[in-house]
Amino acid sequence: MNKIILASHGEFSQGLKQTASMIIGDEGNIFALSAFRDEDEPIKNQVEHLLEVIGYEDVYLLTDIFGGSVNNDLLTLQQQYPELHLVAGMNLPLVISIATQSGKIDADQMAALLEESRQAMIDCKQLLTTQINIGGDDL
Repeated sequence: MNKIILASHGEFSQGLKQTASMIIGDEGNIFALSAFRDEDEPIKNQVEHLLEVIGYEDVYLLTDIFGGSVNNDLLTLQQQYPELHLVAGMNLPLVISIATQSGKIDADQMAALLEESRQAMIDCKQLLTTQINIGGDDL
């Protein structure tokens, strides 16, 4: 089973985990960690301690923003443990897609999952404006 570690600033990762669990159930394979709140322990140390418990195989580290301090801190883990997979810019569709995959995700599958999660971002105002301008009633 794929294991997902959500790591973010503040409580974003906890909210994402809670929402994903409401949709797909809680299989115990999604973990949420926060940085720069009241924690005394740096995010990298939190992740390392969790990895000691859950192992390093089939682990996907998802962070909130590329180039942010959480992602930058975890880049060293990606280098240290090449079997981990670090992805920045997490969103709910990506979490659900990874969590529901039955096996290890190869590079082509990951590329497809990332593209699907990007496609899930829709400018609804633009969509509605386009529909109105072309005279469509259906979305």
